[in-house]
Amino acid sequence: MRLARSAPSTTRRQTEVHLTSVDDAAWASPWRRRRVGEKALLSLGLVLTALLAPTWPGTVLVGLAALAAILGPARIRPAVLAGVMAAPSAFILVGAASVAVGVGSPVAESHLLWRWGPFSLGRDGLLRAAGLLGHGIAGALALMVLATTTPMVDLITWGRRWRIPDPLLEVAALTYRLLWVLLATTVGIRQAQAARLGDAAPLRRRMEAAGNAVGAVLVRSWNQARRLEEGLAGRGYESSLTTLSVQRPASPRFLLATAAALATIWALVWAVVGHG
Repeated sequence: MRLARSAPSTTRRQTEVHLTSVDDAAWASPWRRRRVGEKALLSLGLVLTALLAPTWPGTVLVGLAALAAILGPARIRPAVLAGVMAAPSAFILVGAASVAVGVGSPVAESHLLWRWGPFSLGRDGLLRAAGLLGHGIAGALALMVLATTTPMVDLITWGRRWRIPDPLLEVAALTYRLLWVLLATTVGIRQAQAARLGDAAPLRRRMEAAGNAVGAVLVRSWNQARRLEEGLAGRGYESSLTTLSVQRPASPRFLLATAAALATIWALVWAVVGHG
């Protein structure tokens, strides 16, 4: 279920494009026509390589391979990838900083790089933080190979083929649909406030408008979710809503390219680590 679009104004189109760019990219990517299992094999292979390979050069090679796949044949725009990676990158940076900076723990003077009160930064902590940062960023990029090229509908259908219990799939599908209901409601209310020059109002009125918007979003989202439930019941929904899946041919070339890419990464890692 995708956010329905109309063409009433440039502001609305720009807002929807910003909020739905990831979903649009997955639907428009040429890799959307590939089998989910093939893309999952590449993505999970890169994720495992990022976790198991040493930071140098393993994570660097995994990151470059993922970037090459996403920006190259998958044709995902760099701006979309940057937006998707912003949140996980911030989370990884915070985790790396907490590993690098020690609080109250003594650091040997020979390894000490910086100290301020109870906070200290040592060489060992900096190396651990760099490793965490490298593994995290590389793993996130590897996961984006699948996330930016595969719509949620395809993932749910693929999961049903692998005999994943229907209740789990239905919860995922329902959450996905309700997120779009919440998104459409929020965008509509925000555009209505902007059309009434709410952004130019004094701070007090803007705070009041924000509170009213939160209440309106909750009420309208609840009503639209109830209508969604009634629509499913009217279509005979009981325990699962089975949809027809598109049969896509297998691609031996893609599988060979995946195996060759992973083998090349491990061969380079072995060459560097072995000589080191």
